[in-house]
Amino acid sequence: MSDCATAYTRDFIMSALPARANRILEIGCGDGALAEALSGDGLEVVAIDTDAALVDAARARGVDAMQAEWPSSSDGTFDAILFTRSLHHVHDLFTSLATAFEALRENGRVIVEDFMAEGCTERSERWFASLASLLDRAGLLTAPTDYLNQVLGKSEPEAHDHDLHSSAAIAAALGAHGRILRAEPSAYYFRYVMPALGDESDLAEAMLGHELEMIAAGAIDPLGRRLVAAAHA
Repeated sequence: MSDCATAYTRDFIMSALPARANRILEIGCGDGALAEALSGDGLEVVAIDTDAALVDAARARGVDAMQAEWPSSSDGTFDAILFTRSLHHVHDLFTSLATAFEALRENGRVIVEDFMAEGCTERSERWFASLASLLDRAGLLTAPTDYLNQVLGKSEPEAHDHDLHSSAAIAAALGAHGRILRAEPSAYYFRYVMPALGDESDLAEAMLGHELEMIAAGAIDPLGRRLVAAAHA
């Protein structure tokens, strides 16, 4: 059974696929949870990731996964290419998207789920910091993640070996190569909490629901961003 984060992404992907989609490429597949879920929906999923251990984990799920860094040569064409929380990391944003659009079949889609690497608003950060502190004081964080430790003041901010692409840069690059069909906010903060909740799956579901409610009410600004694009006609 997939966790709520995988199910949340899967539902978005399924809603964004073109009609009669069959063959999918996921770039940044992680441990293969999403690819496994989409395969269970009857899709043929090819998955890549740069991390060998994660590729092994994906293969253990039965996923057709390989270690590769995008853009790389792909096996044929695809009805959809997914960048699942990976596009902010690629070194050459424009080439990565250009290659993706070239690998699309007719009426194919590039589907992006990512976060605002430039950071969110102060009020959203305050809300999340308060929530994280509450969970910590209640003893519900079994093993806080690096990000949660930063929020809780227990570690220094993590440095990256290259600049991360902002949400605006991702949208601009996507629009330069294709037609953006959908652009919408999404929940993302809950993903930082989930690994620290252990087996508390009900609490993870509640966290996702709460974040979505806060976004819908305009009480916080979303950290996540979702985009769907087609090739230029």
